[in-house]
Amino acid sequence: MTVMPHVVVSPARRVSSRRQWLAFGVLALGVLAGCQAAPTPQDVLDVESPQAMYARRAAEHAVKPQETFGNGATRIALITALMAPTGETVRERDIRDGASLAVDELGGGQLSLLVENTDGSPQQVKDAAKRLADQKVALVAVSAADVPVSTLRDGLGSARTPLLMFRGNGAERPAGTFAFVSDRIDSAVEGASYAVAAGRKRLVALLPSDVSTGDRQRLERGLADYGIKPVLLAVTSSTAFSGDAASKAKLKDIDAVLLVGAGDPDVGALSQLKANGYLKPNAMIVGSSGWIAAAYKRPELSGSHLCLFGPENGSRMTSRYLSRYERAAAADAAYGFDVIALAAGLVRSQGENAISQESIRSPNGFVGAAAAFRFEPNGTVQRTCAIYQVTGGNLKLLDPAPRSF
Repeated sequence: MTVMPHVVVSPARRVSSRRQWLAFGVLALGVLAGCQAAPTPQDVLDVESPQAMYARRAAEHAVKPQETFGNGATRIALITALMAPTGETVRERDIRDGASLAVDELGGGQLSLLVENTDGSPQQVKDAAKRLADQKVALVAVSAADVPVSTLRDGLGSARTPLLMFRGNGAERPAGTFAFVSDRIDSAVEGASYAVAAGRKRLVALLPSDVSTGDRQRLERGLADYGIKPVLLAVTSSTAFSGDAASKAKLKDIDAVLLVGAGDPDVGALSQLKANGYLKPNAMIVGSSGWIAAAYKRPELSGSHLCLFGPENGSRMTSRYLSRYERAAAADAAYGFDVIALAAGLVRSQGENAISQESIRSPNGFVGAAAAFRFEPNGTVQRTCAIYQVTGGNLKLLDPAPRSF
């Protein structure tokens, strides 16, 4: 990973010879069998049962309060909540395992990953940050949710250590703090830009009722950054698309619908637009990463386009992850991997002291398992995404995520 400055013979004639070869094969097998000793009791004991194999593998990946991967001079830290009283979550485990894999794949002997597994409480997270400050880590990534950034800064003391938070762009983000997770609003913005780039000019944006005011404003800003001004931006649960004259005049010839949600009110609003003749025959329906898999089965959403973040199936990262952990790599695993991709790229190109708040803001960005990403001056993350189409109840890849901006 680098910093961007940026697969016809007669049976009667052959039967005799076949019998001869068969007889010879049986004889050979008998000789080989005679040469092999009968299994001893120890041989039998050495055969690992499936239960023992699973137990061994679980022990190999068991969580400890502190873990270290790699032995390089530049120390990268990860604070998790893998020891929470309610047990570890798939999200936390994926992030930690993705980062651990990346040290082996990308570290090149230059990086160490110091993992602090906490119970997720503010006190334990703060104590972990103090220990990491004492070890002079260059970068701290935090997957523990809901802990205030101020708690982490208190633990780090006077150090200007950059913080990568596994939270979305709408979360708290003081100076020196960077969001690292892309959400449905980011997906919707990038999807709308794809529709406009494909020639769509009249777009309606429909939001589910659970979108906050902050996220609605973030959507509007994101669309504006691409020069997109929707004909209408509305909440599906409180908007009716009737066939009155005013609506017909405003909503004539809509050629793209941005459907952030895929619940019943959202699909119902889309159906109203279609039923009242507001959509062009070739209108593009653009969804978001907020759609659940069950939405792909809905006939009303067939043919929709989605802009999704995450690793591409069949990539080196996903293959290695599956081989090591015996499960598929989801987006969270790619995010964990990309923390190390960022660090490795900076250290490889600029030296062991290259990581800083300023260098992380490189406008050319970085390339990782989840394609290209970069940070805005305010610490928000921007990622490239792959375009999929809903086909036959499943997703079909149309355009892979760009590897640069």
